[in-house]
Amino acid sequence: MIKIYGKNCIREAIRANQGILEVFVSEDCYKKDKAFMDLLKDKGISYKVENKKRLDSLFGSNHQGYGAYHEDYKIYDERIIDEVQQGPKRFLLLDGIMDPHNLGAILRSVDAFGIDAVILPKNRSCFITETVAHVSTGAIEYVKIAYVNSLSAFVEKLKRAGFWICGTDARGNCDASSIDGKLDLAIIIGSEGFGMSKTLINQVDYLISIPMVGHVNSLNASVSAGIILSMLKK
Repeated sequence: MIKIYGKNCIREAIRANQGILEVFVSEDCYKKDKAFMDLLKDKGISYKVENKKRLDSLFGSNHQGYGAYHEDYKIYDERIIDEVQQGPKRFLLLDGIMDPHNLGAILRSVDAFGIDAVILPKNRSCFITETVAHVSTGAIEYVKIAYVNSLSAFVEKLKRAGFWICGTDARGNCDASSIDGKLDLAIIIGSEGFGMSKTLINQVDYLISIPMVGHVNSLNASVSAGIILSMLKK
């Protein structure tokens, strides 16, 4: 079980019919948010009305008057390749992303731009936490997430399955918008501090860079992911 909090996060979980066990609302929200309360009643979801002190103790101080108990999110493994049947397929691989705020923000972009799955290595990665769910503002309910033993080994599996591998690096010489939208693509985003590993760089078919004209030559990982995913044709 995981705790989630914030109105948008909980509302999307309800809409997606994804494992809400019980909802908690503040006294103010119960009185003022008729639409949300009607949604709970229509879906037959159990809820409790609590004071702010009680909600703070359960969900921290950023709950906005809404909290919930949620079943653990489904986590996929290497067999995620077989979960996506129709193409063109799009996987996003995250190399060394350990900040839950970054991962949550990336999930929002993944949902917005129709990416089929997010892949992370079991080591040196952020796992699914309350913060990740909250920052995703509900996108986590719609995104397939897989953890694999080795990104490098998984990349080789993707190649054998017909995927083209797109790395991201400031030294890249490829514009994402120039890549054939009919291809099955795996896009790799590296960490802010170290970027992609050298092993993965040596495995890519395309090395994408983001054209920039300002004075700062690096972007937050979640911002980079959003820009690149928006540029890929499908």
